[in-house]
Formats: sequence, structure tokens, C-alpha cells
Amino acid sequence: MTAHATVMVPVKGSGWYVLRAYSDRAEMPVLDLYPFASTSPIYVQVEGQPVRSADDARFFVRWIDRIEAATRASTAWNTPAEQAQVLQLLARARAVFTR
Repeated sequence: MTAHATVMVPVKGSGWYVLRAYSDRAEMPVLDLYPFASTSPIYVQVEGQPVRSADDARFFVRWIDRIEAATRASTAWNTPAEQAQVLQLLARARAVFTR
């Protein structure tokens, strides 16, 4: 099945948007319990302002903190170097979201 629509979205600042389609129940011909689809983000820049969200950045820093704690606590690494490499990647990711 297909659908076509034009939706006006008020944009007040730079950010990203997605389109999501879902149903609360299965319906022929899609018999999934909870049908859902989403586009990739569409980034919008208003008046040259970069896309920034302090709330989103804080969320991801907290998420990285949890992953780092799990990485340090795990004994399932093949080598100490493997664990160190993952910790370095997490530190680089934290720097991006902190900035």
C-alpha cells in the first residue's frame, strides 16, 4: 500500500525531523502486532545556525557513561588492548557530545 501527503511543519530553529507511520493494531495486509516505519532524519538549518540540542547531548553523554561502566566491568574481552580500544572510542564519542 502507499500513501501520499503534504504536511506543513512549523520550523523555528535548526534541528532534525523524521516521519513515522504506525498502527495500533494489525490490519490486512500487514499482520504485524505493531506495524511501524520511520524515515531517516532530515536535517534542517535555519539562518545558518547549526543543529544542536543540549538535552540530546546530555542524554548521549549519560548513555556513554553507562556503556563505559559496563565496558570497564566486563571480563569478556579477548585482550586488554581490545577493551582499551573500546574505551578510547567511547572517550572520543563523549568529547563530541560534550562539545
